[in-house]
Amino acid sequence: MQGTVLLTGAAGGIGRATAHFLAQRGHAVVIADLDVAACRSVASEIRAAGGQSIAVGLDVSDPASVDAAVATAQDLGELKGLVNSAGIVHLGGIRDVSRTDWDRVIGVNLTGTYNLCKAVEPVFTQHGGSIVNVASTAGRTASTFSSPAYVASKAGVIGLTMSLAHQLAPQGVRVNAVAPGIIDTPMIQGYGPERHEKLLAGIPLGRMGSAEEVAHTIGFLISDESSYVTGQTIAINGGTFIS
Repeated sequence: MQGTVLLTGAAGGIGRATAHFLAQRGHAVVIADLDVAACRSVASEIRAAGGQSIAVGLDVSDPASVDAAVATAQDLGELKGLVNSAGIVHLGGIRDVSRTDWDRVIGVNLTGTYNLCKAVEPVFTQHGGSIVNVASTAGRTASTFSSPAYVASKAGVIGLTMSLAHQLAPQGVRVNAVAPGIIDTPMIQGYGPERHEKLLAGIPLGRMGSAEEVAHTIGFLISDESSYVTGQTIAINGGTFIS
């Protein structure tokens, strides 16, 4: 499956690595993020390397912004893939989660993913397509540092993935998720040295994962190489959580 892929959260570590990997595999990539300047930078890098890419501003929590991004993606070529990588992290216990925090985290991580899936559904059901949602190991097991809002949002993404996979399979649309563990990206830089040491101690492979390792799995799920895979959540966590 070559064609256009809409990638949200493309300014972040996993999103950026995924954008480059998909472009290297011949996909036209629509780089979408709130940070428009960063989007343009990533798209420029891809074009400089010989790939096809455009940048678009996107607020995943705003359905109008989502619809505009999908329309722009279709202008680039036949839209065949969606990667929902946009997300925000939140740390702490239940006393650290205000109602505003809860609404913001759920609104971006879960509702934002739903908004994009809903927007591409009528496009994909016409000619098939592949959706990959970025969840987290935190959504599948007890989390040491992540807040209840973050854990609930990522568990919701996993449930949404299974539900949509079952509903859309007859139309030739595949929906899968990846659940990264501790990945060396800017998102976790604020954890501090003590937390880093504790996290590393719990990883059987003894190291953090890289954004590129996550990108490779996303690329597999987007491609026809995974044509018989749907409704799955693939853990990328160095053995931290084994199911």
